Order: sequence, then C-alpha cells, then structure tokens
Amino acid sequence: MSRPLIILNTPDNREAAAKWCRNAPDGTQVEFREMRRTDDQNRLMWSELTTLARLRPYHNGVRMSPDTYKCMFMQALGHETRFIPTMDGDGVFPLGMRSSRLTIPEMSDLIELLHMFAAREGVDLSREDAA
Repeated sequence: MSRPLIILNTPDNREAAAKWCRNAPDGTQVEFREMRRTDDQNRLMWSELTTLARLRPYHNGVRMSPDTYKCMFMQALGHETRFIPTMDGDGVFPLGMRSSRLTIPEMSDLIELLHMFAAREGVDLSREDAA
C-alpha cells in the first residue's frame, strides 16, 4: 500500500489533506509530524562528530567513534537506547540510533549538546588541522 505524503505549506496542500481525510475509509490512520532534519544539519553534525572523535578519541576510557559519540548525545537527549551483544560476545553495540528520524528542532538540540560537550572538554571543533 502506498503512503501518500503531503507537506502542509500552502492553502492548496492543506485543502488536499483535508479532502483526503474526508474521503478516507474508516480506520485509516493519519500521522502528523514535524519535518525531519535538514541536509545542512546532517553535514554539520557528522563533520563535528568526526572532529570530536579525532581530537578526543577516548571518553571515560572508552574508544569513541563519530557514531558512538552520536549515540551518546542522542541517549543524553532522551532517545531510546538499546544495546545488543556483538557476534563474538565480547562487547555490545547500539541499535536503532537513527539521526535521520530527528526533527529539525531535535537535530538542533543534538548539535547544541555536542557543542556544549566539546566546550566543557576543551575541544575546539573549529580547528582546521582537525579535519
């Protein structure tokens, strides 16, 4: 079954959405959600996570990758965190930490938290030699 998408950004689109609702069969589910994060936000996040991991590769004795830092920040912002064992059983890894599902304000919060953490840890994310 197709999942039509309409962005409520014009009067015509709002009217089309209302028409779809009026004509939808009983039991149809409708979901309203904010727009997802922007490509610019995503590029900034990954650039700064990469810089952070390069300049501060360990946090509390744990080797950190850009993705591990991202998961740490998402958990700190209250997003669901699940860890499952590795194939060989010698560790765990995060599951389901998808920043692509964040809204624009949620991604802004994540980037702001990243900046606050870097400042607290004395990491200059603007260092040109970090890239």
